[in-house]
Amino acid sequence: MKPSFLNHDKPLLCAMIQCATPEECCDKIRLSLDAGAEAIAIQLDRLKRDLRTPAHLKQIFAACDGKPIYVTSYRSGENVGMTDEECVELLLLALECGATLFDVMGDLYDRSPQYELSMDNDAIQKQMALIDKIHQAGGEVLMSSHTYKSTTLEENLMIAWEQARRGADVIKIVNDAQSTDEIPVYIEAIQKIIRETGKKLLFLASGKAELLRYIGPSLGVCMYLTVVYHSELDTEEQPKLSRAKAIQDNIVLIGEV
Repeated sequence: MKPSFLNHDKPLLCAMIQCATPEECCDKIRLSLDAGAEAIAIQLDRLKRDLRTPAHLKQIFAACDGKPIYVTSYRSGENVGMTDEECVELLLLALECGATLFDVMGDLYDRSPQYELSMDNDAIQKQMALIDKIHQAGGEVLMSSHTYKSTTLEENLMIAWEQARRGADVIKIVNDAQSTDEIPVYIEAIQKIIRETGKKLLFLASGKAELLRYIGPSLGVCMYLTVVYHSELDTEEQPKLSRAKAIQDNIVLIGEV
């Protein structure tokens, strides 16, 4: 069986890889594992199109050394100009090559900027068919919604329930914040989503609530989404792996006292 993102009783230290070539990916994966990464996330949308072959993907996945692998195929990076169907083809190729967790955008097949969550019935049915196909092949599904704005408790719960209804194993919501006053709202959202849906949750925030990327896992978020070092393609808000590991290690020590 594939290594899973679903059967862990503590948050995983997951290192995000955003590189243009397989060689760069492998180098950064090895550094991440040496620094303590327990899972690897690979944004395949960053990989140059002519290097997206089964041989290259297997090379990258082999470097993960048996750790669970999370992959994305967003509309950004090298995927700009591709159709959603073409983005999905890349996910399905990764499924064949051994990845574990597949990021299905909440507005896949119907671009919806407000919440990145389509409410079009035809698009939803296609999303559910894709999720079922991934599950039947032994994969796990994360559904992602990047709101790019401050979002209320009610809005977050609505997004979470919609993602759960469509069959996601992991709910992913990424919000922004204009004030630190929004942190308590997001903490309440984290707790209610986990309690009410029973799903794994990856809840992230940027702007004035970036602190949640560090403390969220101590509140029930299923992973630290980190980077071993920041280079040109990396997401600036993602914490360094070494800092997240120090937090994780100290939380474990406190729990053992």
